[in-house]
Amino acid sequence: MFKPLHAVLSALGLLALSACSPQATPDVTAAALPQETVTVTGTEKAFSDELSSQIVYGVVTNVTNRPYQVSVTPSNYMSGWCGGTLISSTWVLTAAHCVDGYSASQMRVRAGINDLTTSTGQLRTAAQIVMHPSYNRSTNANDIALIRVSAFTLGSTVQPAALPGNAAESVLDVSGKFATVSGWGKTETGSSSPRALREVSIPITPTGSDCGSRPANTICGKYYQGKDSCNGDSGGPLAASYNGKFYVLGAVSYGPAECRGYGVYTRVNGFINWIYNTTGISAQ
Repeated sequence: MFKPLHAVLSALGLLALSACSPQATPDVTAAALPQETVTVTGTEKAFSDELSSQIVYGVVTNVTNRPYQVSVTPSNYMSGWCGGTLISSTWVLTAAHCVDGYSASQMRVRAGINDLTTSTGQLRTAAQIVMHPSYNRSTNANDIALIRVSAFTLGSTVQPAALPGNAAESVLDVSGKFATVSGWGKTETGSSSPRALREVSIPITPTGSDCGSRPANTICGKYYQGKDSCNGDSGGPLAASYNGKFYVLGAVSYGPAECRGYGVYTRVNGFINWIYNTTGISAQ
């Protein structure tokens, strides 16, 4: 059965794809984190090794290959929670369920990182969170949100992805095409050492019943060799290249507990007007 990625699958003892149940760890300082000082009262938390690793049946990649990839994490967590896509130096696209219930001051975004256990890259605290006004946590409809941050310094490891206009969408988001999903979510082994960025290419379709009944404006990640996104990948990018640009076609939304295909992604092209009205960023 499909579950939202942030739900706890208590009957199976598993977690859905977004925010894993944490295990408390001893106090650790946040002073080593880059770009800004983060003060946390009480105990920092990190994910269980069994529940917080990476993409299922994917490969280790490098942030220079996916410079639009960011990590979206509550301020009282030391490790990954969700992914996101940089769409400008100051705006990040993610899933609504990743930020649902959190204020802007509680969320952090890290860019330009390969390994979540390091203090490299750039860290920002969210200045604003805008969830889609029609997001429905029960049906996963309109599972999309935007996070505004102070500007990241752009370079080889930090670059925004383009938003797909109708021309790019008509070429990239069609049945039979492949797209790449990336993140720091659970793998097929459950291993989380090292906590490296990984990616996997999957066949997609905006139509058809492969992923069952699903909300409007979603993309189905069809079954292919058991490859999939999984716990911890929520909100992250489903992307493809076209005319020398990376386009973010979707954001990881939800999928089956076993993470072996049939994942559902919020279709970015279906929200272009809302994104423009919120951020001023146009489709390309």
